Amino acid sequence: MKQSSFTEADTEALFDDRERDKRFRSFWDPEGSLHWGYFENLADARASDFVPACKRWDEYMLEQSGITAQSRVLEVACGNGNAAIWLAQQTGCEVVGVDLSSNYIENARGKASNFPSLRVSFHKESATNLPFENGAFTHAWSQGALYHIHELEKALAEVHRVLGEGGIFLFDDLVTPVEEVSETARKYVYERQRVEPTFSPEVYAEKLRSLGFTVLQLKDLSEHLKKSYELVSELARERYQDLSFAFEKTQEAIAARELGWCFYLCEKVKSSKVSDLLSGKR
Repeated sequence: MKQSSFTEADTEALFDDRERDKRFRSFWDPEGSLHWGYFENLADARASDFVPACKRWDEYMLEQSGITAQSRVLEVACGNGNAAIWLAQQTGCEVVGVDLSSNYIENARGKASNFPSLRVSFHKESATNLPFENGAFTHAWSQGALYHIHELEKALAEVHRVLGEGGIFLFDDLVTPVEEVSETARKYVYERQRVEPTFSPEVYAEKLRSLGFTVLQLKDLSEHLKKSYELVSELARERYQDLSFAFEKTQEAIAARELGWCFYLCEKVKSSKVSDLLSGKR
């Protein structure tokens, strides 16, 4: 993964743009989520199925997570706070959300104020320098956001550090299956979002293992990503033809394997297992 030509300041400015937030809420999700859908039937999915499919993906991740009322969860790149609040509502767990955007953190705190009984808090922080003690969390959670972190390996190492032994890290993220992307994909997919192409699914898994995670599940969701962009292109077409066109180009990039979407369920390896590996035991 080459050094990004974009910076944290670029990402912060992108998500602090309130007009952009308002624009996406008007057709993507009025609650401010920018996730992708997990569809029951890809062939028959319609625009009205998009938001329910996004919620279905939330439910799938929660089913895999093992989060309970006793869990303390870190949400990396928490956005407007929807998932954190939903997790706390569903399980009674504590959720600490971090995001680089002041706008998002302000929105999340405002939303959380409507649910004073929930154990949720939100902090403006960089994922590459988390202000938490080693082993402070039982779980780390992220949805469709890590590719925006320009020093991604550093952020993944920080997640590993703040998880306790045996802690669960589950996330979905964009991937770049091919080594080189076309200029069209670079323009309409990567530069539009101020990011560089990221890891292939397999390299991503190897990075996680090298940091001390066991990858329990790797799920390729690229066909669901393609369907998501087909539907949001339709939803945006009447008011935002520029975005609709960019989403059409995104579909082409997915078909060409210049973009993909994967889910990873990981466990932080316990110290004894790490020692065994280092000593050559199996």
